[in-house]
Amino acid sequence: MAGAEKQLMDSGIAAFRKGEIDKAEDIFRSFLKDFPNSGLADNACYNLAKIALSKGNQKKALSWYEYLLENYPDTDAAYFGKDEYVELSRSMGKGPVEIADECYFKGKALLDKGKLVEAEAEFNRLIAEYPTCEYVDNAHYQLAVICKKRGDREGVKRHVEIILTQFADTDAALYAKGLLV
Repeated sequence: MAGAEKQLMDSGIAAFRKGEIDKAEDIFRSFLKDFPNSGLADNACYNLAKIALSKGNQKKALSWYEYLLENYPDTDAAYFGKDEYVELSRSMGKGPVEIADECYFKGKALLDKGKLVEAEAEFNRLIAEYPTCEYVDNAHYQLAVICKKRGDREGVKRHVEIILTQFADTDAALYAKGLLV
């Protein structure tokens, strides 16, 4: 069966590349109907979202991205589709104003410009508003860096202790001890 799945997927991709948009859409819809549990089903969803966008139907594209993220969340297509979904949602006035990693990188950019007060506020906001995001350990690390720049040894120690106790298995923990010197 895997050969039939790949063959059908390849034919859909080929039709899409040739500009045969309606044919490609039919093929990908058929693929999802016939092979919903296939390892390629996420690609069919992603391509259907792209087709909807190419037709100017943002609402349909958004629903295909949502279907992809809900039904195939741990796939490569979902990885790429997530950012596209967020951007499309925002452009339609529906999406989140911000996601956690944007908050972190905004703080990092402020820190790189030497704007310590603003960077500190951004990292503290990340920790408060997105306590489960993957950047919390890095936010504490950056806060320790800010404290070190200010000569605040107690602040450095406080953030390093948080990293070492709550995020011991992260890259931030590897580097955090160096800030205590």
